[in-house]
Parts: sequence; structure tokens; C-alpha cells
Amino acid sequence: MNSAARLHRIYDKLAAQQNDQPMVKTWADVLEIDKDNPHCEDDVTACLMALRSEITLTRQRLDAIGVPMNLTSPAFERLRQVAAPGQLHSSWHGHRGNIQPPECRKVFEWAEWALRDEDEGDMPAEDMTALREKLAALEAALQDTEMSPYLHDFIQRQVDTIRAALRVYRVQGARPLKDAMRKVVGDLQVEDKRLRAEAAEASDEAKGVLRQAGEVIEKTAEVCDNLDKIGNLVERGWTLASTVGPFLLSYFSKGG
Repeated sequence: MNSAARLHRIYDKLAAQQNDQPMVKTWADVLEIDKDNPHCEDDVTACLMALRSEITLTRQRLDAIGVPMNLTSPAFERLRQVAAPGQLHSSWHGHRGNIQPPECRKVFEWAEWALRDEDEGDMPAEDMTALREKLAALEAALQDTEMSPYLHDFIQRQVDTIRAALRVYRVQGARPLKDAMRKVVGDLQVEDKRLRAEAAEASDEAKGVLRQAGEVIEKTAEVCDNLDKIGNLVERGWTLASTVGPFLLSYFSKGG
């Protein structure tokens, strides 16, 4: 799935909405965000900002292959407008007539075709579920285990980084997950000396949570590799997991 295909999928789900409700709830339905979550509006806002960025990115991809600006009108502009966080408390029916005309859908259809060479893999639902469950289990173990404030905060940052990437996956695809892996490894490198010292003094239970964190990070790297259909790096034996895995072992296999 390429960036235009993601926009097309989101557009179709949005255009199919029937219930007249505030846009925050409409977007929650479209983006599969729990409307009863107390952080629902924050999550929707984060996804909408990611969606607006993805609209810009898709237009840039089309610019790169010489597609005239007028050929993405009116669909791109209208989707961007309705995805504004300032519209979250307006009514869906106030936007519906502007979104649903067939010429909007046709723009997304052909844009998806035009960028077909940029397709990447689509994450299976079971992988998304597994990652979310691993993150929830890690966070629960983190809350139940005594460790230094430094280690606690370090692990929580990695949880938050990966969870934020998963939140916008349906909008931006694998890119946020790969960026999350870069941030995680960057944190490990920057804080190398202190992390090793703190891990060496940690209890066995805390070291177990560190290993669990390493497993979550490595699983995320494996999912990123599975999404990459370009193949040229994989064919030469390079994968994100094969690079990240041994690096993580030096921290997490024995607790540091």
C-alpha cells in the first residue's frame, strides 16, 4: 500500500459514515480509535496531524513524477480541510456533502494507481494485535516492578515511542515505525554508559523487564522488515531486525 492508497482507504471510510455526530467521534470511527478512551480526542488529533502530513507527502510524491497540481483537486484540499483539528467539534453532516462527490473518490483512485511502484506491505491484523499486547504487558510489568527512576523512565519512553508509531500506522504506514526504531537505538547509543551502569545494579526482576523491553523492540523491528517489499536490502542479507537484535542483546540479554 502506498501513501495515496492510505488516503484512498481513509477517504472511503470517511465518506461511508452515516451517523451525524461531532467530527471527533466520526474520525474515531474512521481511524478505529476507542471513543470511550479518555484520551480519544488527543489520539484523534495526533492521527489527523499525521493525515495532513500524509496528504502533503503524497502530493510531493506526485510532484516528483510530474503530476500537475490541478489533478488532485478537489479531493486533496477537501480531505485536508475536514482533517483540521479545529473542525473536531463541528457536525459530520456539515462536511459530508463536500466530501462525497464521485470526483473526489476518482482522484484518490488514480493517485493510488500512479504511485503503485511505491507500495509497501500491509501489516497483518495479528501483528498489530501482538505488538499492542506486548506493549501493554511490558507497561504492566514496568508498573509492578521496583527499579530506579532512570530505568523506569527510559523503558516508558520506548513504550510511548512505539505506541505513538502504531497509533498513526493506518495513516502513515511503516515510516513512523522505522523512525521509532531509529529513535530507540539513538536513545540506547546516547545513554549507553548510564544505561549499562543502571542495568548492572538492577534487581533480577528489573532485569527481566529490561529483557522484555528488548523483545518488544526486536519484534517491532521484525514487523518493519516484513512491511518492506522493496527487497533489495533484504536480498543482500540486511534487515532491521538483524541489525537491531545483536545491538539490543548487549543491553538486555543479561540485564546489561
